[in-house]
Amino acid sequence: MKKLLATLTPAESKRLIARGILATDLVQNALKNGYLCITVGTTSGYLVEEILGEYDKTLHIAGIVVPKGLAVTDGKKRSSDAIFHKGELLENKKVIDVLDKLGPDDVIIKSANALDENYVPIVLLAHETAGTVGVFLGPVASRNIKLIVAVGLEKSIPVAYEEFCGQFGKEDWDYAIGTPVGAIALHEALTFTEIEALEALFDVQAMPISAGGVNGAEGSITLFIEGGDEETARAYEFLVDLKGEPPFPKVDIVK
Repeated sequence: MKKLLATLTPAESKRLIARGILATDLVQNALKNGYLCITVGTTSGYLVEEILGEYDKTLHIAGIVVPKGLAVTDGKKRSSDAIFHKGELLENKKVIDVLDKLGPDDVIIKSANALDENYVPIVLLAHETAGTVGVFLGPVASRNIKLIVAVGLEKSIPVAYEEFCGQFGKEDWDYAIGTPVGAIALHEALTFTEIEALEALFDVQAMPISAGGVNGAEGSITLFIEGGDEETARAYEFLVDLKGEPPFPKVDIVK
């Protein structure tokens, strides 16, 4: 077994996660033979870019975290969800437009705002009826539609969702620096981080051993990766090439 040490910035992690998701049999089958629904979100935007080659990721966002706090992008300038049917992008369609057609062989991709201590992804909710999550969560559970949540390890929080579930909703805050929100855990989801991406791409095992940095490495994650000689070498070459992924472009938000 060979050991590999690597540090990834948030942008590099998003690119890795997108390529890892695209490499899975589940997503390849949905993309070729059924529906692949990629809802708005930063990491999700990288996946759309991987499929289409060119894509304005800054428009593939609804809720966003910026230095001033939680915020929302302008809905009039925002892209629709990226809905693919048998490899073809359906223009100006959202998940709700195809929801009644989805089944166990179809996939919905969602980005998340947090990953709790039990590896459960959490989404913050600024919309009165929970936005896209409110639309698809019931059908996902009732019809066994596959839900993959793309979330970087930088979003890990050291508490369980149950510790704050029910403590607040978007109207409950006395003070809020940024957009008030509620929160929901996506227990039905398949969590997909850098760990799952490396396993999908290279058949190696990975675990985080450090986080954070400076000089552009803020939010970075440092990984201990281990695998067979050939697979670890391939992972090393891939990650070396991945280094230098530019930060996510500046996003316009609602003031």
